[in-house]
Amino acid sequence: MAVHQRIDDTFISDPPRTLTLDEFEFASGERISPFQIVYETYGALAEDRSNAILVCHALSPSAHAAGVYSSDDERPGWWDGMIGYDKPIDLERWFVICVNFPGSCWGTTGPSSIDPTTGKPYGSSYPWISIDDMVRAERLVVEHLGINRLHAVVGGSLGGMQVLMWAALHPEMIRRIVAMAAAAAVPVEGIGWHVIGRKIIEADEDFNGGDYYDNPAPLRGLEVARMVGHMTYLSLEALEEKFGRRRRHGTRQFEIDSYFEHQGRKFADSYDANSYIRVQAAMDEMDLEEQYGSLQDAFRNWTGPSLLISFTTDWLFPPDEVAKVHEALVSLGRPAQLLEIDTPRGHDAFLIDFDLTGGPTRDFLEASDE
Repeated sequence: MAVHQRIDDTFISDPPRTLTLDEFEFASGERISPFQIVYETYGALAEDRSNAILVCHALSPSAHAAGVYSSDDERPGWWDGMIGYDKPIDLERWFVICVNFPGSCWGTTGPSSIDPTTGKPYGSSYPWISIDDMVRAERLVVEHLGINRLHAVVGGSLGGMQVLMWAALHPEMIRRIVAMAAAAAVPVEGIGWHVIGRKIIEADEDFNGGDYYDNPAPLRGLEVARMVGHMTYLSLEALEEKFGRRRRHGTRQFEIDSYFEHQGRKFADSYDANSYIRVQAAMDEMDLEEQYGSLQDAFRNWTGPSLLISFTTDWLFPPDEVAKVHEALVSLGRPAQLLEIDTPRGHDAFLIDFDLTGGPTRDFLEASDE
């Protein structure tokens, strides 16, 4: 079934593909016309279309989840440690889809895209998105590929929140789910950090209410907001190990300051501020208990197996928040596994600790549905 050329520990992936719609309607009722959705696929789809797995990406990544486009690429896709040949999501067996969701700046029509009616970027006029919108875009691509039912939907962080929304909205379209470092809602501590970051962007004079595209310089507000975000991705153990109170090359600058400056500049050079505040706000707005009345009602129609993975040092989605989803599923009599992984890597563990997450994910995906 292998269809990709292997190279070192990865493979040459196909270029992104585009689904062009006459119109996309957001959950808010707002519409954009026309609308493009960018996605990538890996592996080969079985004749009966039974081996498809949808991988949902988080805030900053794109649809490029695995592989490299050429041998000259410096880095493979963001989940290359999970997806590939002889990897947990094995492309010898599975056909993988990853969709760039609305609001992102990685190809799907977003705030930085050109509005054909004005000839300028949508900017501040771009709708405020929701997780429902992300799931709708993914569903449209899945249906476009002629797939009626997915073997699994898998993701971490914001991607894991999309996984849970899939189970609530379209349980008939999926057999099983894997959600890592994600819960049914962002707890208040996480919202607090997010709000601070968004206010820093909005306070930047160059942000100009979201219409800043005439200024080619990266926004300092976005740089600093990303620094704030990194505090939710790391853990106390990781901070001590990586930086401690060490200074940089004998100067007064702390190593953690240098790291944050580097990460902030790198992020602001490539990401869009309007996308950042919209995608992050969508993350904060999702609350399945609020939307459905209770988590039990949210998952009432979901009957498939679930694998929920939390990390002991995750500040953004502490294990107790993930356990709430597990408790709701168990109370409904649903087959649900809760795996709490002990790691010092914090929230970022879902992007790094493949030696800890890979085996359980592989076993879960390959288990019999009976």
